[in-house]
Parts: sequence; C-alpha cells; structure tokens
Amino acid sequence: MEDCLENGGQIDAVYTDFEKAFDKVPHNRLISKLSSYGISKTIIKWIQDFLTARKFRVRVNLSHSMWSDGTSGIPQGSVLGPILFLLFINDLIECCIPHSDIYLFADDAEEWTQEWFLKLNASKCMVMSFGRNVEKSYTYNILENSQIKPLARTDQIKDLGILLDERLTFSDHINDKINKAFSMLGIIKRNFKHLTIQSFIMLYKNMARSHLDYCSSVWSP
Repeated sequence: MEDCLENGGQIDAVYTDFEKAFDKVPHNRLISKLSSYGISKTIIKWIQDFLTARKFRVRVNLSHSMWSDGTSGIPQGSVLGPILFLLFINDLIECCIPHSDIYLFADDAEEWTQEWFLKLNASKCMVMSFGRNVEKSYTYNILENSQIKPLARTDQIKDLGILLDERLTFSDHINDKINKAFSMLGIIKRNFKHLTIQSFIMLYKNMARSHLDYCSSVWSP
C-alpha cells in the first residue's frame, strides 16, 4: 500500500460494518468453529455453558413479553466476548478474492456473511479513496435484501480511533485530538480548584495527554 501511494497510485478501501454483530453470532455455528480449530472439548464445554441457558424478554412501558431462549449472541462487556467474536470471523479472510487485501472487518466477501448469519449494515458501509489525486468515478456495490445498492463515498473516516483523510495528512485528526485535550483541561480547571503539582500531573496524563498519545506513532512517526 505504501509503495503504491508513494508512486502516485490510489488505494480504494471499503469499510464495512456488521449489523448488531455481537447479538447475532449463532451459538451452534460458533461451537462448531471452535471444534474445527482444535480447541479441547473441556474448554468448548465451558464456553458452551457460558453462552447457553440465557433467557430474554422485551419490556414496553409496564408490559413484558414471555421469556424466550437466547440461541445467538455473545455477552458484551465480558473479557471472553470479543475473543469469541474474533474466532468466529477468523476465516473471513479466506473468502477474499485474489487481487484484494482484507483486514479483519474490511470485507468484500458477502457470501461469507450470508453463510454465517452475520448481516452487513449497508448504511454504515463506506468507500474511501487514498492518494494524491484520487479518481472517484469507480463504484462499489453491496447486496442488501436481494437488491444491489451502490456504496456511499466519504472523504474522511475514523479507523480504530484515527481520523483519516484521502491524502493522509492527519491535520483533521490532530486538530480533533488537540480540541479534546483542551476540553479535558477545561474540565480539570473547572472541577478541581486546589491541586498539588503531583495531582495535576496525574489528572493531565489520564484525561488530556491520553488523547494526544493515542496511536501517535501512526500520525506522528
């Protein structure tokens, strides 16, 4: 990718998003994948107990629905949840066509999403072109409800907390981080009237500097 951009080329990236990804992972298919990875039966049994025998119901105002069994979904907020989700989509890269590169959540393999019951959220899927003089005439389509729809284009996108523009200048990202850091300093100033130097340094490092340091090696190598 770097060599292509340095030589004046263009990189088109398709950013995709799974619709309610954690909630829709089917338990039976997840367990079958864990077995295929060679994970011991004891651990799989423990994970199966962790996922199953969960019930849910819906409340509307003061009325409640009947309890139903949860046959899909990974509990969010747990340490194990994200690991199980990554294991479930681990084989996604095998569906990528030869002339493309795929990086976990970036996906042009819609057959995989249909086979494993993880639907793409078309409204959140975007195309971003990177280069010095990008050509935006290329169109990319996605299959939604048996209809082919063109993906929307964007000039700016946030990738794992990094705000990217088409020329990778990172100026918007830097300004955004500076504004957040100043905002945190304002909160410290308004809410803490009497601070020792040590206390201020601790608050600054945790509330302000953390924004400036996040992935700084990406935009300020």
